[in-house]
Amino acid sequence: MDLLESATQSAGARLIERLGVMRRISQRNDWIERILFSPAAEEAAYKLKGWMKATGMDTIYDPLTNVYGQIVFSTEGPDAPRIHLGSHYDTVVNAGAFDGILGVLIGIAVAEAIVESKEPFSHNLSVLAFCDEEGVRFNTTFLGSAYLSGQFDEAWLHKEDEFGKTLGEWLVDRAESIDTILSAHESPYVRPQDLYLETHIEQGPILESSNKGVGVFTRIAAQLRSEIILTGCAGHAGTIPARLRKDPLPVASEMVLAVNDLCRSDERIRATVGQLEVIPNASNVIPGQVKFSIDMRHPDMEGLKLAHDKLTKKIEWIAKRSNLELGYKVVHQASDARLDDKLTDALDESCEALQGSSMRMFSGAGHDGMKLAQVCPTGMLAVRCKDGLSHHPDEFASNADCLLAFKTMLRTVLMIDKNR
Repeated sequence: MDLLESATQSAGARLIERLGVMRRISQRNDWIERILFSPAAEEAAYKLKGWMKATGMDTIYDPLTNVYGQIVFSTEGPDAPRIHLGSHYDTVVNAGAFDGILGVLIGIAVAEAIVESKEPFSHNLSVLAFCDEEGVRFNTTFLGSAYLSGQFDEAWLHKEDEFGKTLGEWLVDRAESIDTILSAHESPYVRPQDLYLETHIEQGPILESSNKGVGVFTRIAAQLRSEIILTGCAGHAGTIPARLRKDPLPVASEMVLAVNDLCRSDERIRATVGQLEVIPNASNVIPGQVKFSIDMRHPDMEGLKLAHDKLTKKIEWIAKRSNLELGYKVVHQASDARLDDKLTDALDESCEALQGSSMRMFSGAGHDGMKLAQVCPTGMLAVRCKDGLSHHPDEFASNADCLLAFKTMLRTVLMIDKNR
């Protein structure tokens, strides 16, 4: 057994062990949950930083709680081109154990295998653990990757969480410098001369249906999130007849059905109402207000805009017919991302070498790679997950598939380093 093979086995064993450790870091006992700035997220960041340092990386835990480390291999010093590996370590509510964190841990394992094997390497190697891809606390999807790539939006400082506390207030309470946050674009950690590679569970059923452990993403869908508030008038459930009520819930229900109808009308459109809040939410009170979210996705931005325009016209028509007050705003929008052809080819070649075949596919889920692709060449490896299930406690990827993904990424990184 040569040094690289031995180092790969050792790093793979640690990868599986660390997946188990991260599975136990949660702010809930009944499911996995690591939300930005929560104690569980802080604990996860501490673990990741420790594993990076043990690999020999210089590590940073930045004001937004991104964790990133770098090993300087290049003779040109720390500012030479970097190959970045990574993903996010935050989760949704009621989450599974693989979304995001698998890509971070595979990045660390790749770095370990290269260091321990003393394999010749000419690029600087970086692992990125993004603090907030899911956007749960402030509805700021890709907050961590946007910050590290110089795309932080000052307006995000005024975004409120569910308790009315803004991101800016959180940072002040944490004794972080707002000026440091705002100046991040002047010297971003991820630059045009760098490369970014991410491993992520597929979050869909295509690989499983094709009996493949890994595949390659070629494109990531455009996405849009909106918030709808319908305001009527609360009242006593037993005293007001239906014709005299201003009940927003039946009207909101019509709108939810309109979302579902649009989604069913075209398989390229993915539209979901994932949050719905009825106020005051009492069994004997006619609701006075209903708030709900709409998540829309489409393979390209033009198609997404057409679908969004069609849906908003329908929602406005329903609201006008009801004589209720309608509030509608877009809270997040991201263009579709085409991934780099050369990096896609390299990942594809490694899949064929280790799996016997490859599969190129489209991602309907959003990823940090969408933000990084706006700055530097980006490629993404997909990993099979059971029943295509994700954002769910039963989310599962086998040890064999996780190890296959690690070896595929390691082979790709070594190949890219030698060829660029």
